[in-house]
Amino acid sequence: MKKNVLYLLIFLFAGSSFSLAQEKIEREVKVKPSEVPISARSWLKDSFEKVKKPKWFLEFSQEGKAYEAKFWWEEHYHSVKFDSLGNLKDVEIEISAEEMPIESWANVQSYFKGEFVDYSVQKIQRQIIGSESDVEDFFDEGEKEGITLRYEIVFDGKKDNWQVWEALFDENGSFMTLIRVQTKPVDHLIF
Repeated sequence: MKKNVLYLLIFLFAGSSFSLAQEKIEREVKVKPSEVPISARSWLKDSFEKVKKPKWFLEFSQEGKAYEAKFWWEEHYHSVKFDSLGNLKDVEIEISAEEMPIESWANVQSYFKGEFVDYSVQKIQRQIIGSESDVEDFFDEGEKEGITLRYEIVFDGKKDNWQVWEALFDENGSFMTLIRVQTKPVDHLIF
C-alpha cells in the first residue's frame, strides 16, 4: 500500500512538473532513407520531384518520435516532418524577416517588444500545414486551398535573463504560443 501511494505521488509530481515545464527538448539522429516509412519517402518524392537526396533524421521530442527530411530547394532550406507512421505533419521553410508580409512582421515585432526587454531572432520558418494532398498541391501547383500558414520563430529573448525561445504566430503575425528551448549542440542538427 505504501509503495502504491509513493508511486502515485511520484507520478503526480512528475506529471504536474511536466505540464508546468513549457520547454521544447529535441534530439535528432541521422538515419538512412531505408529506415524511414515508405509512405513518407513516397510523398516527399511526389511533392518535391527535383529533390534528389534529402537528409533524413529521426527526431525525439516531448511530442514523441518523428521523421524529418531536410533539403535545399528553390533558394531555401526546407524541413518536412512526418509522424512515426510516415504521415505528414508539416513543412517548414526557412525565410528572412523581409520575406514575411510587412504587417505580419510588424505584429511579431510588436509582440517581442511588449514581452521582452530585448530580443534577437535566430531563425524564421514559414510553416505549411494541411492534408497531404493539399500540401502537395501547394508545392506542385501553388494552390492555397486547405492550407494553414504560420510562422515559427526561434529567438534569444531577455526577460530577467537571456534564454532561447520558440514562438508560433499565425499568418497575420498574431501570437499563438511560446515555449522555452533546451538544446545541446550535439543533439540539434542545423543544416
